Amino acid sequence: MDFQISPSQREMMAATEKLCRQLLPLAHEAHAKGTAEALNGLRREMAKNGLLGLNLPAAYGGLDMPLLDTLLLLQVVQSVDSTMGGLTHRTSTGAVGAVLEIGNEEHKRVFVGGVARGEIGISIGITEPEAGSAATAMRTRARIEGDDVVINGQKIFISAARDNHATLLYCRFGNTGRASDIGALLLPHDAPGLTISSGTVNMAGERQYELFFSDCRVPRANILAEGNAFGKLISVYNVERLGSIARMLGSAQASYDYALSYVKERKQFGRELADFQGLQWMLAEMKVKLEAAQLLTWRAAANTAAGLPSPLETSVAKVYVAQAAKEICDDAIQLLGGYGYMTEYPVEGRYREVRGGSIYGGTLQIHKNMIASHILKRKNSQWAGKAEE
Repeated sequence: MDFQISPSQREMMAATEKLCRQLLPLAHEAHAKGTAEALNGLRREMAKNGLLGLNLPAAYGGLDMPLLDTLLLLQVVQSVDSTMGGLTHRTSTGAVGAVLEIGNEEHKRVFVGGVARGEIGISIGITEPEAGSAATAMRTRARIEGDDVVINGQKIFISAARDNHATLLYCRFGNTGRASDIGALLLPHDAPGLTISSGTVNMAGERQYELFFSDCRVPRANILAEGNAFGKLISVYNVERLGSIARMLGSAQASYDYALSYVKERKQFGRELADFQGLQWMLAEMKVKLEAAQLLTWRAAANTAAGLPSPLETSVAKVYVAQAAKEICDDAIQLLGGYGYMTEYPVEGRYREVRGGSIYGGTLQIHKNMIASHILKRKNSQWAGKAEE
């Protein structure tokens, strides 16, 4: 296995960083305004510059990149700016992947093509008030009435719901209470019977929303799968997990680079901070963690040439990267001292960006359960009253 980034990949990464820095004023404006109009303007400009739909098929307007190249560029975009990183992620390794994997040709033409061209954005709706880590406990139901699907229920922690145009909605089409009831549909955000909350700002400064469904009606043609789809949806979701991991890596890389530059310039006791052995060891440990995190992520991505990402390799990468990114960003704050704690300096914001990685996309504890299940070759049920198999 070749662990080296090729010259062509390095050229792509350098060109991507240059493009992103040119778009920074527009990204800062979109973040400051916080409006769908401003974000859509940034989305369209990024599409023009080839920063969206990196791994989507060229037939639908994407760039047809391998997943590894996609993650490399996503890490670069995130290291420059988190708002742009979020857009690249959601339009490349986001919910659009499920549409591509299990949708029909019309779904792909409208939704995959629209995402790649920067015309629309798609959120993902899985979590509910009583169904977080226990995702299969979801209660949101969909029943088919003629040419419509009628939806009742609630979803929470939906990112970019007021900025995007649709949500990939996980819901129940059956009444058995089993995972086999779960399917998915594409929910337009102008659907009658849908209410989107005003949202709550998370630790990273991103607004997340609740979706409420009261006899919400969606065309039956928007159904991706009428049940028996949870396993397939989660398999595709591993690509989204790797995209989130790449974003954490981008933030960790940015924190490391900033701290490295800072300790070479800042002086105390008449010496550069970089002269103190204790701080040199901190930098060395940050570098080791960053390199190891990248290699685990690249392995999971490189092996997708044979299909979807390995659940085990994805979980291993997720657990290590989430922990390492927190530690790298925290050490960057420490190296800057009092300045690292101030919002005028970028490292505290990078810590807030990576902290959620231990929670979203499956908590670290859930992923450790999955890793243990694989290495022990047994199913360890977390449900009360269910024995291990």
